[in-house]
Amino acid sequence: MQFLRSRYAVPNKLPGKTVSVLKHRKRRIQQDKSVLEQKRNDRIKRIVKSKAHHKFRRAESFVMGYLKAERTSKRIRQTILRTNVTEQSAEAAAETNPRLLLVMRHAGKKIFDKTTSEIFRTLRMPKRHNTVFLENNKENQLLLRVIEPFVVYGHPSLSTIRELLFKKGFARIDGKKTAIQSNTMVEAQLGAKGIICLEDIIHEICTVGPNFAAVNEFLCAFALSSPRDGWKHKVSVSYKRGGEYGDRGNAINDVVARCL
Repeated sequence: MQFLRSRYAVPNKLPGKTVSVLKHRKRRIQQDKSVLEQKRNDRIKRIVKSKAHHKFRRAESFVMGYLKAERTSKRIRQTILRTNVTEQSAEAAAETNPRLLLVMRHAGKKIFDKTTSEIFRTLRMPKRHNTVFLENNKENQLLLRVIEPFVVYGHPSLSTIRELLFKKGFARIDGKKTAIQSNTMVEAQLGAKGIICLEDIIHEICTVGPNFAAVNEFLCAFALSSPRDGWKHKVSVSYKRGGEYGDRGNAINDVVARCL
């Protein structure tokens, strides 16, 4: 009976030249490791090269950033000097206009002015298309005058508030952004203030009730999208002059419907 020879074995006529299967396997494993290591090194080199390429910026880009920041700060100073928002005017505006405002940041992917960036962080709108509810009072009126070229705002209807909460509503629980999935979650966070369900949140926002600040803090900023059919007019021109930005009144509902 003949025994089958391994295909890796060398004939017995060459003693000392026999290469075992284990040595072949070890060599293949070593080759595979070296190939993977080479690929990893090549990938790291490409990433480093691409990052170094992106870090290179022309001098004009820095100049344009400073020019934009200077223009924005100059506009803010002029706005503050020209704006005369007193307590009486704010109360009169609250009586004639609804107390609730819906504000969406529609422009300003990169903002070079520190004051504008800080206002957006204060209002919880650090990114474009962030949307929040604000009370129509003196402080918020002044802030909106300052950041007006970057936002669209107006008076939302009850249906718009409900659509936003049901479709884009998220809550911040223990520092984490969590989808509002049940009334139990609402009751656990706001039950001490008499708010036990999503309808209570809608009512508190719509009426700007005494717990409006707590509800607003419970909710995360809404992350909307660009309008489905795009912006119909120039975003750098105010709404009153035929553009897009600024106070739109009740027309903000149409914009939000196109962004949902």
